[in-house]
Amino acid sequence: MLIAHVLRLTNWEWFKLRKRWMPWILLGIAVLLAQVGFWANYAAYHNDTVQEVFSGGSSSFSTTFERDGETVSVTMSCADIVNDRTPPELDQLTEEQKQIFLNDVEEFFGEGACDNFQAVDEFRKGFTLPDSITGAIGGFSAVGPLLIMVLAASVMGSEYGWGTLRNVLTRGTGRWQLLSAKLLLLLRLCSDVLIILAVLAVVSSFIAVVIPPSETGELADPGTWLDIVVEYLKIVYSLLPFIALSVFLTVLTSSTAVGIAVSIGYYLVEAILSPILNLNDTLSNVTDYLLVASVNTWNAAPLVEVEVNSVSGEQSSDALQAFLVILVYTAVLLAVSFWLFMRRDIAGARGD
Repeated sequence: MLIAHVLRLTNWEWFKLRKRWMPWILLGIAVLLAQVGFWANYAAYHNDTVQEVFSGGSSSFSTTFERDGETVSVTMSCADIVNDRTPPELDQLTEEQKQIFLNDVEEFFGEGACDNFQAVDEFRKGFTLPDSITGAIGGFSAVGPLLIMVLAASVMGSEYGWGTLRNVLTRGTGRWQLLSAKLLLLLRLCSDVLIILAVLAVVSSFIAVVIPPSETGELADPGTWLDIVVEYLKIVYSLLPFIALSVFLTVLTSSTAVGIAVSIGYYLVEAILSPILNLNDTLSNVTDYLLVASVNTWNAAPLVEVEVNSVSGEQSSDALQAFLVILVYTAVLLAVSFWLFMRRDIAGARGD
């Protein structure tokens, strides 16, 4: 009975929220960024110049040879080297000259000049199934925390500003049921956004096949479709502490603006502070227990770890620690939020 009541409140909260501009603007930002990433991979797959942009620039190896009294200039870029392409000028050289050139190229490549350059097949994964779906969902982890903290503060704090929260509670709605409904709504919205991004990735993958230049490969490359479900669950879980943080700050201050500002401020400060702490061997251990750093570790962990060895064992240990840190942050922040919300007097309209 209580669960049914909370679910009804959740639907009512969604009925109110869907009439506001905020959730749709945030959804638009998420969709736009996901589609930009998708089509950027498509462009990079078909254009070496775009590949160089995404790889942070490119180097090339060039040399000249004398053949039958003529000078032959041969150049190989990182795109050629990484994608195993040979320049047409190579056919004009003698076998000995070809071997000299290829040896020089191998030495050039061995010096790490093209280490940051992605192979063209990696870009193809960005717009073919199932990797395009996994990429769209996983990419949300970069901006998702910021967007969800803005939305959480807006969902929780707007009624403080309008003064409607007090009216709702005086009509018999339980405090813990109302807060639970708002949290459940935020969790549902996180899930819905990821599903929308996945569906749009599928549609875009079909479009990428039919528009020029037409694709010669398969629409769906071999891949693990289960990774989509695992990535979805990972991202949803990683967003929970940011929902809890924003709700806690909003309940603490009874202000949407403060909830947004402080939660985003914390996110940015930790993102800047963590690399600095890692410079010190002693302080670097602190980052293992920070929220943003733990979420990044969790999101970067392998989707499925089957083989057990020294490397995979260490990765699994880091992922487990990150999982527990996220769980503790979420549980503590939500517990304090409920405690404050249950005991504090609710004032009238605050105007923010």
